[in-house]
Parts: sequence; structure tokens; C-alpha cells
Amino acid sequence: MYEKLELFYPLKPWSTNQPFGNKMAVYTSLGLAGHNGIDAFALDGTKIYAAHDGIVTFAGEDGSAGMGVVIRTTDKKRGKDGTAQYWKTLYWHLRKDGVLVRPGQKIKAGDLIGLADNTGLSTGSHLHFGLKPVYQGEQDWEWWNVEQENGYRGAVDPAPYFNRFAAQDAQWILSSLMALIASLTHEIAVRTGLKK
Repeated sequence: MYEKLELFYPLKPWSTNQPFGNKMAVYTSLGLAGHNGIDAFALDGTKIYAAHDGIVTFAGEDGSAGMGVVIRTTDKKRGKDGTAQYWKTLYWHLRKDGVLVRPGQKIKAGDLIGLADNTGLSTGSHLHFGLKPVYQGEQDWEWWNVEQENGYRGAVDPAPYFNRFAAQDAQWILSSLMALIASLTHEIAVRTGLKK
């Protein structure tokens, strides 16, 4: 059984400037049905953190999106419809000197990956956060967007996948949960007579 895809907010505090799907002329002029991500409020230099565990598949400049990072899950995760597939998150409009990871690097949720800015087609400093379901192609390095023809270049709304916690708190949250589980396991063992 595959785990459900769960994302941490990539910055703290999380505040949405523009939701997924917002239909504005600028997006239709780019051939999109609407906004293909979530724009989050982020001042120049705001720290951006990985929203999930994975591997960096891109780190650098990508034309209109400016500087950015793409992280793909290393395991299949279930989407809203229950289908298990790989996923990638996209972090755009980072500073030119603010891409802090490299392709091939393994990432944990909460790792610092970049600094926000205004690179690419952008009207002010912010983070453009995107999510795309992907499947592996014929070669290890080839991946394709499952929803490529959906009008959003394969992107889907990330909002339903957020777990309501900030990524920069992820390691503390996960270690606290592990400590709680260990404590409960010990208590159960003592109470059932398996351990003294």
C-alpha cells in the first residue's frame, strides 16, 4: 500500500497571494488555462524549504520561471484519486545566488533549498510553488507529466496535499513523533508484561 502524498508548507508563515487556477490574461497569453501553481508571499531572501523528501532533478535557470528547484519523490505516493505515482514539486523565482542545492542531491522535508526573489516573469518577490504527477519513461533520467494536456502543463493544485505544518519545522515534528511512538511502545510493553 502506498502512502498518501503529503506536503509541508515550503516557507513560514504561509500566506497565499494567488491560488492555483486563477484565470488572468497573463496566463492565457502563455497558453495556460489559468495559474499553474500557488504564489506565496515571500520577501526577497526569504528561506525556502523542501516540502517533502526526494531528489533534486533540476536546480538553475528556466527562462520565464527564473531561478528554481525541482524535487521529485523517490517513492510512489497516492494522489487524491488513490492512484500511486511519483510527484515533483517546483519552486520558482528564486534569487540568482539563492539556489542552494544541486541536481542529484537527496533532500529531506525541511532542508533549506533556496532563497526567494523576483527572477523570471514576476511582478514582485514571491515563491511560485507547483506540483505535478509524473511517471518514469524508458530511461532512468526520463520523466513525463501524467496530466500534461490538462491546460496547466501537467500541474495540479497543491493545496489539498498540504499537511498544515511548515517544512522548516518538519524535522522537529518527525523526531517528536518518533520519540512519542518509542515511548508508547515501551509503555505498552511494560503494561502487557513483555518488558520490565
